[in-house]
Amino acid sequence: MAVDLLEELHRWEIGTVLWVQDLPGWLTPIMWLASAVGTDGAVLVLLATVYWCVSPRVGIRLGLAVLLSAGLNAVAKLAFHAPRPAWIDPRVEALTGERSFGMPSGHAQTSVVATGVGARVLDRPAAWWGAFAVAALICLSRVHLGVHFPTDVLGGLLIGALVLGGHLLYADRLGAWWRLRSLPQQVLLSAAAAGALLGAGLVAEVFWQGWTAPPTWGSVSQEGPSGLTRVTAMAGALFGALAGASAMRALGWFSTSGTLPGRALRLLIGGVGAGVLWLAAWPLGTSVLAGTFRYTVVAAWIVLGAPLVFLRLGLAVPDRRDRTPATAQ
Repeated sequence: MAVDLLEELHRWEIGTVLWVQDLPGWLTPIMWLASAVGTDGAVLVLLATVYWCVSPRVGIRLGLAVLLSAGLNAVAKLAFHAPRPAWIDPRVEALTGERSFGMPSGHAQTSVVATGVGARVLDRPAAWWGAFAVAALICLSRVHLGVHFPTDVLGGLLIGALVLGGHLLYADRLGAWWRLRSLPQQVLLSAAAAGALLGAGLVAEVFWQGWTAPPTWGSVSQEGPSGLTRVTAMAGALFGALAGASAMRALGWFSTSGTLPGRALRLLIGGVGAGVLWLAAWPLGTSVLAGTFRYTVVAAWIVLGAPLVFLRLGLAVPDRRDRTPATAQ
């Protein structure tokens, strides 16, 4: 019954999607660019840049919030099993490729969390207005590009607002509690958090076991949308980032001060290292364990491995005065 109601709602929304797609053509490149800002690659580059070159505490604060949000989004997509506009109506032109389920919009959710946390760090009215403008443009772009219904976007905004609100209200208290735990306890808690996320995804996967995409979904029905892969990726990344941040704090944070060429070299070395580790782990396959391990290794490299290399090469200096965990900031 709920699935039928959602499908009926989506068919009613097609008119809105077509209207937004019928906006002047010169808007399409702008919408594509706005949407590209919210892709995994762009977000990863932004987070790594902030962490390696601006402030490790702010970078981890932002990164953990985004990873948690992305993980919850992946579970929600799997739970809803909802189509994208172009899958059910040939009149909608998908201007960018997406293989995952539609509800809720990950771009909308991530934009709320990332810009909201960033605005909170800057703590200026202009930052909040800027966050609103960026999030609104990204949300509009997803409908214009034909990959989301308005309800997908609203769902992403709602979950994103809940994650952001929880972060703003409880991050300081959670960080203070986390500080009181030993490093082994922190690693175990990191594994538990990732396991809970993965477990939620597995429950959703089992619930839909035996389901096949309807023939009306066009070419997507031949292979079916990707599902659990995204959950395993975010679970692994969350574990790697949490455990890595805990170890980095125990060793002593690093200072991001330095020359512009030095910071650029950090980005180069860190990026190459992440790429090498990603490719090295690829032969492990696409199983749940392999996907979790691959993202764990890359996240741990970004948060812990790369900074240790920077320190070893003299591209960064220790900052042992700052031993406050990022989750408390």
